[in-house]
Amino acid sequence: MSRSITVTTPENIVITYQAAGIASRFIATFIDLFFQFLLILLFSGFMSTMGANGLGLGDFASAIGIVLVWVTMFGYALLFEAFWSGRTPGKRIMGLRVLRDGGYPLTFVASAVRNLLRIVDFGILPITAMPLVLFGLPGLVCIFFSPTYKRIGDYLAGTIVVQEEAMSPLGKSVLPTLTPEAAFFLPYLRHLERITAEEYAAVRRFVARRRELETIVQASLGERLARPLMEKLEIHAPIQVQLQYADLLEALERRYAEENRLF
Repeated sequence: MSRSITVTTPENIVITYQAAGIASRFIATFIDLFFQFLLILLFSGFMSTMGANGLGLGDFASAIGIVLVWVTMFGYALLFEAFWSGRTPGKRIMGLRVLRDGGYPLTFVASAVRNLLRIVDFGILPITAMPLVLFGLPGLVCIFFSPTYKRIGDYLAGTIVVQEEAMSPLGKSVLPTLTPEAAFFLPYLRHLERITAEEYAAVRRFVARRRELETIVQASLGERLARPLMEKLEIHAPIQVQLQYADLLEALERRYAEENRLF
């Protein structure tokens, strides 16, 4: 089964990225579960200390402890994905990221839906006094038969987990050296705060795939994407040949990523 997924952005740019496979997702989940386990141990130890300090906080500490355990179990992935650009610590280590269908950045609502449905993917069935746990079998089966490696929560949230570009095995972004042609345009960039998440997603995908395209295609698609942005951002950079539009987009993507700490 091919892991390549092709989408067309609103700017009519065709982009391709790789869906994350079962193995990398499993390892990322295992890493996150390990971190969650450590957090639960930390909270449990802290609450036990509070309950045993002789101040009559036993019941209160127990209640707070239960809340913290549930927040850790169900809020860990939600908070990390929503505020860390679609990544949890496990996903970052494995070089994975959650995106919305079409390659758009993950939203808080989409993250909430996919993570609240983890209970379904894990197969936790409250059919008896002791809930039946299928140890992730429903989600695993769904990923196995899905052409885009989606679990149940991904289908309902409209999300997909992809393999990140330019990531090291330890999850640290490896930013390639900016070419002199692209670096030339850095001083001309301005008003990057006007770029929407969708516009940046389109620029990023173009830059990531431009070396796979024929030069004439790079130039044509680059101009089509760059011209509206140059007008919107009031960028008055000297363009002498069509291919320079692609170089300008490369500089814009790098500067935006650095300013917003997206690496």
